[in-house]
Amino acid sequence: MKTANPTYRSNKNQQQKLKILGDALCDKIEDLFDHFGLEYKENGKLYSMCCPIHNGDNPSAFNLYPEGEYYRGNWRCRTHNCEETFQDTILGFVRGMLSTQKYNWCNPGDTLCTFPETIEFCEKFVGQKLNDIKVNNQLYQKTRFNAAMKCIKPTATKTISKITRDMTRKILAIPSSHFIDRGFSKEILDRYDVGLCNNPQKEMYNRVVVPIYDTDYQYLVGCTARSIFPKCDKCQSYHDGECPSKEQIFKYSKWKHSNGFKTQDCLYNYWFAKQHIKKTASAIIVESPGNVWKLEENGIHNSVAIFGTNLSGGQKLLLDSSGAMNLFLVMDNDEAGKKAADNIYKACCRTYNVYKIDITTNDIAEMTSEQIEEQIKKIMEKIS
Repeated sequence: MKTANPTYRSNKNQQQKLKILGDALCDKIEDLFDHFGLEYKENGKLYSMCCPIHNGDNPSAFNLYPEGEYYRGNWRCRTHNCEETFQDTILGFVRGMLSTQKYNWCNPGDTLCTFPETIEFCEKFVGQKLNDIKVNNQLYQKTRFNAAMKCIKPTATKTISKITRDMTRKILAIPSSHFIDRGFSKEILDRYDVGLCNNPQKEMYNRVVVPIYDTDYQYLVGCTARSIFPKCDKCQSYHDGECPSKEQIFKYSKWKHSNGFKTQDCLYNYWFAKQHIKKTASAIIVESPGNVWKLEENGIHNSVAIFGTNLSGGQKLLLDSSGAMNLFLVMDNDEAGKKAADNIYKACCRTYNVYKIDITTNDIAEMTSEQIEEQIKKIMEKIS
């Protein structure tokens, strides 16, 4: 990430003014989206959409929290990590949008909008000059404290649904033929309760549901589900029959998380893996549930999935409490996977022994038993 213009980072007072400017943008967040011509969905405390910065096509990959996951206006691109280039603040989001729309930014190394240009846009948008902003230090510190408490409170008071595993299994057709056709065994899909939702009254109708349970394996905390339909060449969504309207297209993404489910607070398979992680002092980090299933089928029981390429702070806290001393990173064999492995290594190398394992297939789910033996098992045994 390029360093911002030092004119705007000269002192604490300027930092506070930038924060106030950012809060003003958050107060007009939907107006800001409309200005850039974005199609978005409000989902509780966050807005989701295709990443408008790298022009992605996954309707749930970009998340922006106007009231703050950690502070107001933070955002994340969960497929290309665009926030690493532009900074994960609301000002960074604006800079990313201006870079894309004004300079056709697409990849790291392309021309970026400058920080002064970003500030000039923000000043015009909120109708206030940065230098004219008055800072009330007492109010500023109180606001920062309240924001910090918002971040802490959900973790401390997080409620879990009262939907049990038995209740979940009753509404799904298990095992899923979709994943059987892709090479997974009936036994592994039954073990993980992976099945089709064929009830038109349910949120995940016509999707193959992957349930996620709490760490004690008692209650459902959410689910992720894949459409049973192929990708439409016309509208690029996944549906049967006529194409949905632009307002409804977000309902027809390839994968969809249940309403209110926060992937950043969960590690898939932690309910099964935690005892094996504690016993071996090692955890394997993968991207998706399918990778976990394939490892389980081959006798590897200490893997957890992070639902993409980003290890969140909440997920790292779970790892920190697991007893793991060694982390084995087996990301997908693409640029996003390699970048994810590098980022996780940087985040964890001071507290764990971290090892990156490269594979020859696109991901673990495509590997044969022989490949898993040679490329993963033997390497782990040699290191451990």
